[in-house]
Amino acid sequence: MSHRHLCDVTGHLWECDGTAFRLGHREPSVCVCHGCRLPLEQGDHRRCKNLVEIVVCAEHRDTQLRRRQEAERKFQRRAAEFGFEQKWKRMKALPVGPEKDALAEEIVKWLFA
Repeated sequence: MSHRHLCDVTGHLWECDGTAFRLGHREPSVCVCHGCRLPLEQGDHRRCKNLVEIVVCAEHRDTQLRRRQEAERKFQRRAAEFGFEQKWKRMKALPVGPEKDALAEEIVKWLFA
Protein backbone atom coordinates (compact mmCIF):
# COMPACT_ATOMS: atom_id res chain seq x y z
CA MET A 1 0.00 0.00 0.00
CA SER A 2 1.63 3.24 -1.10
CA HIS A 3 0.87 6.82 -0.24
CA ARG A 4 1.73 10.17 -1.79
CA HIS A 5 3.93 13.12 -0.93
CA LEU A 6 4.25 16.57 -2.43
CA CYS A 7 7.72 17.23 -3.87
CA ASP A 8 9.00 20.49 -2.37
CA VAL A 9 11.19 21.24 -5.41
CA THR A 10 8.57 21.16 -8.18
CA GLY A 11 5.27 20.71 -6.33
CA HIS A 12 4.22 17.47 -8.02
CA LEU A 13 2.64 14.54 -6.17
CA TRP A 14 4.67 11.33 -6.09
CA GLU A 15 4.02 7.77 -4.93
CA CYS A 16 6.02 6.62 -1.91
CA ASP A 17 6.77 3.04 -0.87
CA GLY A 18 6.97 3.76 2.87
CA THR A 19 10.26 5.59 3.39
CA ALA A 20 11.51 8.95 2.17
CA PHE A 21 14.53 11.23 2.52
CA ARG A 22 13.75 14.19 4.72
CA LEU A 23 15.77 17.39 4.58
CA GLY A 24 18.92 17.10 6.66
CA HIS A 25 18.81 13.31 6.93
CA ARG A 26 21.38 11.07 5.28
CA GLU A 27 19.12 8.01 5.28
CA PRO A 28 15.44 7.62 4.42
CA SER A 29 13.03 7.42 7.34
CA VAL A 30 9.68 5.69 7.72
CA CYS A 31 6.65 7.75 6.74
CA VAL A 32 4.35 8.16 9.72
CA CYS A 33 0.66 9.01 9.87
CA HIS A 34 0.25 12.44 11.42
CA GLY A 35 -3.10 11.41 12.85
CA CYS A 36 -2.25 8.20 14.75
CA ARG A 37 1.59 8.27 14.62
CA LEU A 38 1.81 4.75 13.12
CA PRO A 39 3.75 3.96 9.94
CA LEU A 40 1.65 4.80 6.86
CA GLU A 41 2.32 1.38 5.39
CA GLN A 42 0.67 -0.33 8.38
CA GLY A 43 -3.07 -0.41 8.87
CA ASP A 44 -5.93 1.60 7.47
CA HIS A 45 -5.53 5.37 7.81
CA ARG A 46 -8.69 6.44 5.97
CA ARG A 47 -10.22 7.73 9.22
CA CYS A 48 -7.06 9.52 10.32
CA LYS A 49 -6.71 13.20 9.64
CA ASN A 50 -3.75 12.99 7.31
CA LEU A 51 -2.17 15.85 5.50
CA VAL A 52 0.09 15.32 2.51
CA GLU A 53 3.66 15.61 3.75
CA ILE A 54 5.98 17.80 1.72
CA VAL A 55 9.04 15.65 0.98
CA VAL A 56 11.37 15.82 -1.99
CA CYS A 57 11.14 12.96 -4.50
CA ALA A 58 14.21 10.92 -5.45
CA GLU A 59 14.38 12.62 -8.85
CA HIS A 60 14.75 16.10 -7.31
CA ARG A 61 16.79 15.32 -4.18
CA ASP A 62 20.07 16.58 -5.69
CA THR A 63 18.40 19.85 -6.67
CA GLN A 64 17.09 20.29 -3.14
CA LEU A 65 20.52 19.61 -1.61
CA ARG A 66 22.20 22.03 -4.03
CA ARG A 67 19.65 24.76 -3.23
CA ARG A 68 20.15 24.21 0.48
CA GLN A 69 23.93 24.48 0.17
CA GLU A 70 23.59 27.66 -1.89
CA ALA A 71 21.23 29.15 0.71
CA GLU A 72 23.62 28.26 3.54
CA ARG A 73 26.55 29.92 1.72
CA LYS A 74 24.45 33.03 1.08
CA PHE A 75 23.39 33.16 4.75
CA GLN A 76 27.01 32.80 5.93
CA ARG A 77 28.10 35.62 3.62
CA ARG A 78 25.26 37.89 4.79
CA ALA A 79 25.94 37.00 8.43
CA ALA A 80 29.61 37.96 8.08
CA GLU A 81 28.69 41.29 6.43
CA PHE A 82 26.17 42.03 9.19
CA GLY A 83 28.53 40.98 11.99
CA PHE A 84 26.00 38.46 13.27
CA GLU A 85 28.38 36.40 15.47
CA GLN A 86 29.75 39.47 17.26
CA LYS A 87 26.31 41.04 17.73
CA TRP A 88 24.84 37.77 18.98
CA LYS A 89 27.62 37.30 21.56
CA ARG A 90 27.28 40.92 22.68
CA MET A 91 23.50 40.65 22.99
CA LYS A 92 23.74 37.47 25.09
CA ALA A 93 26.25 39.13 27.44
CA LEU A 94 24.19 42.28 28.01
CA PRO A 95 21.93 42.55 31.05
CA VAL A 96 18.20 42.84 30.47
CA GLY A 97 17.40 46.38 29.45
CA PRO A 98 16.94 48.79 26.56
CA GLU A 99 20.39 48.21 25.02
CA LYS A 100 19.84 44.46 24.87
CA ASP A 101 16.32 44.98 23.51
CA ALA A 102 17.58 47.31 20.77
CA LEU A 103 20.31 44.88 19.71
CA ALA A 104 17.86 41.97 19.74
CA GLU A 105 15.47 43.98 17.57
CA GLU A 106 18.28 44.78 15.11
CA ILE A 107 19.17 41.08 14.86
CA VAL A 108 15.56 39.98 14.37
CA LYS A 109 15.00 42.62 11.67
CA TRP A 110 18.13 41.41 9.88
CA LEU A 111 17.08 37.76 10.14
CA PHE A 112 13.66 38.40 8.62
CA ALA A 113 14.59 41.09 6.10
